[in-house]
Amino acid sequence: MKRTHTELNILPAYNGDSILIKTYDKDNVEIIILIDGGTPSTFEYSLKKQLKEISKIDLLVLTHIDNDHIGGLINFFKNSLIEKIEIGEIWYNQPDIEFYEPKPDKALISVPQAEDWKALIKQKKTDVVIKEITTENQIRNIKGLELTILSPTPEIKNKLYEVWLKKRTKHKEKELKVLISKDTPNYSKSLEELNNIDFKPEKSINNDIYNSSSIAFLLKCPDLSFLLLADSRAEVICDNLKGLDYNETNPLEVDFVKVSHHGSLNNTSQELLSLIKSNNFLISTNGGTSNHKHPSRETIARIVCKKNRNDKISNIYTNYSLESLKSKIGEFITADDFKIGNWKIEHKNTFTNNDF
Repeated sequence: MKRTHTELNILPAYNGDSILIKTYDKDNVEIIILIDGGTPSTFEYSLKKQLKEISKIDLLVLTHIDNDHIGGLINFFKNSLIEKIEIGEIWYNQPDIEFYEPKPDKALISVPQAEDWKALIKQKKTDVVIKEITTENQIRNIKGLELTILSPTPEIKNKLYEVWLKKRTKHKEKELKVLISKDTPNYSKSLEELNNIDFKPEKSINNDIYNSSSIAFLLKCPDLSFLLLADSRAEVICDNLKGLDYNETNPLEVDFVKVSHHGSLNNTSQELLSLIKSNNFLISTNGGTSNHKHPSRETIARIVCKKNRNDKISNIYTNYSLESLKSKIGEFITADDFKIGNWKIEHKNTFTNNDF
């Protein structure tokens, strides 16, 4: 199939992520990239409809093994649709241990689900190539497209594997629901006041290992560029951007930034935003869960008040309506917030170069 423009779809994935990118190579041959599958319900609710229209996924990325990213992929691989879709390669960090038969479908998070998906890959896509992804081999190529890996580092991957192998023999739900941060909404302060608060994530990288192990990367398509941050840690992305010689006076210029971890206050720092030049920020969440209410007002503040903004309008896009977000998390944005800066926030799911 021929294609002349790139299209990014940030699917309604409940509190998770599922991103489908349709782009093209130098000969205008279509390239399909699927990043995550959202929660288990995401497949039936939105992903299945998209996948019915394609016959091949050139690159399938599971950024990390949390339920709101892997759940929809498990359901995809259990559906008959998987037999009709060719998969070029899968990016998925996993310890090199034996496959085993999948357990009954349960809403557990992380390691048990990841093990289940590994078994399903072996059953349904025997010959697919699974690639381990870290910053060690930073520049990757998919049919002429350049992808620059910004997370995880080899050290973080190794820590993930250490935790994974310990958890593999433990299947109690309470033992797996570990290290989940709890965002407390702060609606009393102005955006300027919130931006002036120093960035202090609740947990260390090793104590947030599943999110820290997120595969995050810069994707350069022929007509658009995307910084796709999954649930990565700001500290890790900053270090790798600096290693590529980006700084406040020479920031990375991208058309779209997929904001990390659904707009959590713990994953987007003022420093990270100072290393990026973009006017378009994408936030994937339906408002979150009882433990996580997203997006945080702090993250909105950091985007709106970033110090190296240009004069153009800054756009924050959500994949659910503002009304539905506010019904879950309250008035995280008010009319007074638009009196500063030049910005807007709106619901939008599909993005092309026509948005410029």
